[in-house]
Amino acid sequence: MDISIVIPAYNEEARIGQTLKAYAAEFTPRYHAQWELLVVLNGCIDGTEDVVVAAGRDCPAIRPLIYPEKLGKGGAILRGLNAAVGDVVAFVDADNMVGPQEAAKLFEALNTSDVSIGWRRPDLSLATERQPWFRRLASLILPLWARFFLRLPFHDPQCGAKAMTKGASDAMIPLLHEQGWALDLAILMAARDLGLTVEEVPVSWLHVAEGSKVQLRQASWEVFVATWRLKFKKKRPT
Repeated sequence: MDISIVIPAYNEEARIGQTLKAYAAEFTPRYHAQWELLVVLNGCIDGTEDVVVAAGRDCPAIRPLIYPEKLGKGGAILRGLNAAVGDVVAFVDADNMVGPQEAAKLFEALNTSDVSIGWRRPDLSLATERQPWFRRLASLILPLWARFFLRLPFHDPQCGAKAMTKGASDAMIPLLHEQGWALDLAILMAARDLGLTVEEVPVSWLHVAEGSKVQLRQASWEVFVATWRLKFKKKRPT
């Protein structure tokens, strides 16, 4: 298996169908049967499973991993990383914020790095209207906090599109314990602690607020609290 893509999904019936079609159209011609797309359904109570199963009938690379309980975004991603069998593995969001052509850039970057992360550069936004001020403010504050408090020198540490070699993924997983929105930061800290190389890849992106499961204030507070856990965690690799 060449590549694995993981998508965490919680009640994404209205959005995930188009995302799966887009990824199938991009990656099937490239990799034929040598790729997989794992949709980790956690605690879904809508029709997300039906949408994913239907997509799998059209594209056998797509398959659901079903968990009846809510795992949190980070928990769902970790289940997907553990189940992935590709030589390289990535995770992206169900809303197609970072589209498949942009995700493909992350895989290309793995030719020279262990981990690649999307950088939603403001000038590459595909939105026709500016985001609300509080969302723009959050997107400025968190990278600064991560840079100075956690010593993570990245422009967009919380971008939901990241890729890594399977070896890097397997090495990091034992160090990853965040089940929520802070998993992205935990991955970058684990990569740093293990001496893995990380490359930022500028990507075009489109934020669609409709149907979003992100409660910005709650998620921001959750990530802020998690940074203290990550900063002072006792167990580090040797």
